[in-house]
Amino acid sequence: MRYALLLILSFSLAACAPTTPLFIAQVTTHEVEQWKELKSRKMAAALEEEGDLFTYSAKAIRDNKSKKAEELYMTGYYNTQYSDEVRAIALYQIGLMYMSRYNDERDDQHALNVFYKLLNEFPTSRAAERTEARIMMIRQRSDSTVQKTSRELLARWKPSQAMDLNRPSLDPDLTMLSRRAILKDRVDEAEELFLLALSDPAIQPSLKQDALYQLGLMQLASDNPRRNRDKGIAYLRRLLVQYPDSPLASKAARHLDQALNRQ
Repeated sequence: MRYALLLILSFSLAACAPTTPLFIAQVTTHEVEQWKELKSRKMAAALEEEGDLFTYSAKAIRDNKSKKAEELYMTGYYNTQYSDEVRAIALYQIGLMYMSRYNDERDDQHALNVFYKLLNEFPTSRAAERTEARIMMIRQRSDSTVQKTSRELLARWKPSQAMDLNRPSLDPDLTMLSRRAILKDRVDEAEELFLLALSDPAIQPSLKQDALYQLGLMQLASDNPRRNRDKGIAYLRRLLVQYPDSPLASKAARHLDQALNRQ
């Protein structure tokens, strides 16, 4: 079930996240700081360029661990207990990782092969709808005579001020996925992912509780341009009714009280 957390909810799991390569301990302090900055910028740039990347996928790009991430996603693809929608998302993330211009392990042909596999096996999935545009993107850029490396692209990249994931107004309990959805005005799309977790019988209850909590927080977020107080309240109430003993119950109740008392 660890895979479901990474795939559907994309929460931050330190135990599962790729670790920093050991060789950086052998360089000078200044070089270490440069390497950390490069890696941080690489992840931010990848996420900004491709809004559908899960945080785990972006970390794999950052740490040059695409193969390891691919293996984990494939365990979800091979698990037929999951719905076709969930299994299609696994392939979609693999394709997005390998097509990222900021991935040192970029492999457009492998990305295309995975995308075609997705279209052949899950043609009616939501992921398939997005895949066609990515295939066209790869085909178009293959015509370019100049292919810049990740480092060259990063040298010219500047972060968007609108994508400050550490914005103080964002609730500290919001995940990276939820924060990006709010700041990019893509809460509706993130909502679809969380609702997938709620509807799939193979997803364990603890993850469904997390999904409901994130749904509530996103809808109530002041930075959400399509903020929907009624939906946020409904999700939090659903969490409290269906999972009264949840570890998140006290937090959900506090947010619910605040929303109800807010004019």
